[in-house]
Amino acid sequence: MAFFRKRKITGKKFEKPEEEMYPYIDKSVLRRNNISRLTIDERWTKLFTNLPMSPAIEKLQNEMNELIKKEAMLKQEQDNLEPNKKRFMKKIISLTKDAFEENDDAAKSELKKCRKDIEKINERMDKILEDIEKTHDELREANVRLLNETVDYIFSTLKSNKERAETITRELELIKQREDALKEELDSINLDWTSFAVHFTELLGTDLVKRLESQYGLEGLKNETDNSGADAEN
Repeated sequence: MAFFRKRKITGKKFEKPEEEMYPYIDKSVLRRNNISRLTIDERWTKLFTNLPMSPAIEKLQNEMNELIKKEAMLKQEQDNLEPNKKRFMKKIISLTKDAFEENDDAAKSELKKCRKDIEKINERMDKILEDIEKTHDELREANVRLLNETVDYIFSTLKSNKERAETITRELELIKQREDALKEELDSINLDWTSFAVHFTELLGTDLVKRLESQYGLEGLKNETDNSGADAEN
């Protein structure tokens, strides 16, 4: 007789809790670092002083802000219900004597109504407590999602910028090397036309030299030359 039976494996895969699906941050990080509402946490908002939020982060931010508003509205309703409950409790105390000692039917009717009102308030307060607790759970999940999205976005951006900066640095170095080579080539071909112009003018005359300059597109290379040389000799 077997004491242990092998559990039958079904086709359904085991699903991890939602928080375990996040690659970087889990709920323990929230507790250790006192993170409860990230979008109003200055430590988080400072991260985007010089970096715009991604659309995904903005979406998660808006979702968390809606949860924060919902929590605030629930707590406000809770605060408003408490005085009403106290008012009905006080009214019940004042009606009890008339209802039971004086056997006042109107007091009994009003007493019954007050008790029903208190029951409704208690039911609503219980529901509010449940909703607040649910909202707290949703806020924790929202914090985890937003933290993971923030980590991935910022670290990926930093990595991308680092790689791009390295590429630009290499390209600038290549440009500098090319610039140095071009300057060196420029210096090597930068002949002094003035001395050539003087010699050619002496050899061929000013008019012919000017015509040759025009034909070869060299008008801007020389200074004024003396009208001497071959023309003078002729």
